[in-house]
Amino acid sequence: MPDVSIQIVNYKTKKYLLKCIEDVLRDLRHSDLDYVINVLDNDSGDDLSDLKKIFGSDDKINIYYSDKNLGFGGGHNFLSKKNKSEYLLLMNPDVEIIEKESIRRLMNEGKKVNVAVMGPKLIDRNGNVQIWDHGELFGFRAWIANNAGSSFWRNRNDMGEVAWVSGAVFLIKSDVFEKAGGFDENFFLYKEEEDLCISIRKLGEKIFYNPEIRFMHISSVVAKKEIHMPASAKYFNEKHYGNTSKRSILNLINRILWRMKS
Repeated sequence: MPDVSIQIVNYKTKKYLLKCIEDVLRDLRHSDLDYVINVLDNDSGDDLSDLKKIFGSDDKINIYYSDKNLGFGGGHNFLSKKNKSEYLLLMNPDVEIIEKESIRRLMNEGKKVNVAVMGPKLIDRNGNVQIWDHGELFGFRAWIANNAGSSFWRNRNDMGEVAWVSGAVFLIKSDVFEKAGGFDENFFLYKEEEDLCISIRKLGEKIFYNPEIRFMHISSVVAKKEIHMPASAKYFNEKHYGNTSKRSILNLINRILWRMKS
């Protein structure tokens, strides 16, 4: 059984995908981890048949094709059914590995604290921290935001338990992914990792954010956030909170607190 399956869902992002796979192979080249890279083309029309030839890794890279765009969660659910490893590492094709042995370190830290999910700090091309690479779980601000159907982010340098981590780089135990039922495919893009993390926490499992490990995320190379986020946020709130007066009041308080902060 492989230690980890790296899952990458491609939608018209081949030039990013090539760099991502190159980074993964380089990062794991001298590692003792047994791994496989599973790639799905999400009905994008990209020809990925030359990937094995490019990388010369017939035994490490598997290419799959879907005849329709399954979305982010649906694509990863598809790939998870090909999985026979202890861990899944979900990676966006527009993610670059910028530090040595990042995957091994992420797995080792996750095992050390025995958590179901571990996510790293995400930075942009300029080295700036990417806001919304996680959502806080504890504290008054986090409580207000989480119960309003939103999230609270803060820049932090300490590893610890959080409500959720970004799906751009998302390490999860395979058995927990299965127990949680995978991604809800009613989400096409955005909010699906937050939804999955709620299911995981309901199982009594923990999600950790580790800012000591950094990946670079280019972000929004497939679709602009404003196109899909409204529908995802609406479904997320209806699923978990409904249109209660309590949520409406907390949402108002949350907006006021954000304005005060800015």
